[in-house]
Amino acid sequence: MAQSTEPKASPQEATAKGGDNTKGKSRKELQQQIDENLRRVYEEALVQEVPDRFAMLLDQLRQKGTGK
Repeated sequence: MAQSTEPKASPQEATAKGGDNTKGKSRKELQQQIDENLRRVYEEALVQEVPDRFAMLLDQLRQKGTGK
């Protein structure tokens, strides 16, 4: 698949050219959609387990911090 080498237009440029991709959504509706998406991603990240390597590093740091 070939990628375009043409630079992407900024949102302001796209709107000025009539390429507004908001599909008639109000600013408030867009903000609500962004909020929902961010909340969903954050919640998904909270339930992920800490990788074993990170857990081991945290244990090592705790041991050094207590002088053991």
